[in-house]
Amino acid sequence: MKRQSLKGFLASVFKQKRLEIFVSSLIVFGLIFGGYKLFVSGGNFLLRQGELGGVFLDRLFYLGWSIIFYLLVLSNLITGFSTFYRSPEVAFLLTLPVENKQIFRIKFIENLVYSSWAILILGIPLTMGYGELQGLSSLQYALVFLSGILPFLFIATVSASLLLMLLVFLSRFFKMRTVFIFLGVIFTGIFYLYFSVSQEDTVLTGNLGNFRSLGRYIANLSNTSFPFIPSYWLSRLFMGSESLAFLERLFFAALFLTTAALGWELISWVAGRFYFHTYQVMEGQGQKTKRTSMSRVFRFGWGGLRPPSKALASKDIVQFLRTPQQWVQFLLLGFFIAVYLINLSRGQMRLDELSSFWRTTIYIFNFGFTGFILAALTARFVYPMISMEGRSLWMLQMAPFSMKKVFIEKFWFAFFVLFTLTELVALISNYFLGQRMEIAILASGFQLLTSLALISLSLGLGAVYAQFNESNPMKISSGYGGIITVVLSLIYVGFSVTSLVFIINLFQKQGSGMLIGFIVGFIVVLTGLYTWLPLKWGVRAISSYER
Repeated sequence: MKRQSLKGFLASVFKQKRLEIFVSSLIVFGLIFGGYKLFVSGGNFLLRQGELGGVFLDRLFYLGWSIIFYLLVLSNLITGFSTFYRSPEVAFLLTLPVENKQIFRIKFIENLVYSSWAILILGIPLTMGYGELQGLSSLQYALVFLSGILPFLFIATVSASLLLMLLVFLSRFFKMRTVFIFLGVIFTGIFYLYFSVSQEDTVLTGNLGNFRSLGRYIANLSNTSFPFIPSYWLSRLFMGSESLAFLERLFFAALFLTTAALGWELISWVAGRFYFHTYQVMEGQGQKTKRTSMSRVFRFGWGGLRPPSKALASKDIVQFLRTPQQWVQFLLLGFFIAVYLINLSRGQMRLDELSSFWRTTIYIFNFGFTGFILAALTARFVYPMISMEGRSLWMLQMAPFSMKKVFIEKFWFAFFVLFTLTELVALISNYFLGQRMEIAILASGFQLLTSLALISLSLGLGAVYAQFNESNPMKISSGYGGIITVVLSLIYVGFSVTSLVFIINLFQKQGSGMLIGFIVGFIVVLTGLYTWLPLKWGVRAISSYER
């Protein structure tokens, strides 16, 4: 049944959306090729630095796939809420004379595909570039992809599915939000203790006390990584022929395949015993919810807002709180931001002791980080805002205000929340970095322009490519329009970062004020286009829903 449904869906898509498929495919292949070239160039630069560069490269690959593994687990965890428990299709399938285990297996494969393909785009250029640097042959590439990367994705999905069923089971005793907030606080505390205890020596101050601390730092880089996680197995599987014997390579390939097979049997057994029970727990949560808890949002004063805007803002907040995929992902992103700020607080950097090159590099990396945070937040939370109205859109159309007002309210609501969050992260990170006041003000101004551009882009294209028949915000963000939105957002962030590099360099070298003004003008014009055009398209699209 699923095969026939997929076949019909693909036939309709290739017939009606050929241009979108072509553009999306072109963008995806461009990202993969560009990431591959970028990683190869950076890897060759490290290898030219001698033995220390090779150590950095190996550790970079290991850490990169470790981060991808954790992101896959989180992505599967978030997507699994709707795939396993909130999908109307699951309620229908449970009425059929089919085992619950078989239903879970079908949804498991669906969850694997939906949650892995976007993150895999990040891993493919990393894999191809590192393989070229290691001198892998075509046969070794095939071995890595078939017996390494595919089981790697499978193991991440198994881990997330087991964790999800455990969390749903615990929700019998605690609210789901309470469980995730508790886990976030615990993990943040663990990371803080780790950085406090294990990283007393740092090479980021620009003033190294003695060679003993440098020796400890290099020894820490070359230490054997944790050998019981899939990212370590994958990094070993990628080693060149001179570093890893053929039998040892077969060992890690067999380790991947047997672990994936064991995970499949384990998740099937757990699903046969507990899936239907956890489904009942999730379905029964609505009966325990107190109506007064959500109604407090509507009773809030919201000073300065007119009654229509107040009602729309309250509705968006309640809709966010009632969508587990949204607030769970928001909490997880908040956890990653907290880890980043903890790293900066432990760095103890004194930028005045560094050269202008490294000061500029650190400034740019920090600004780029906040820009990428904003791009991720707008793609995941702003883009689906129109589509999340779903089949209840007619209620807004019956309200005594136009759909244009709904669109404008969503824009200002998203801008207030996300700009405040990213500006707060930028100010805290600038404080830890010890940036000069004029540079911090310049970065804040660029952050304002970036917020306007990316929020307008995501909301406008979200209205143009609205999917009212889909209730999962992650699936909405993974569509054709979502891909185009992410790529255009990254292009804008890239232009902003490049412009800030030129401005800081000119400012430090007391360059031409006219050239600085030209660069600022270029960013202002680009921001205007990114803001005005998507808003225009979005208002036109959302107004057409009334007809």
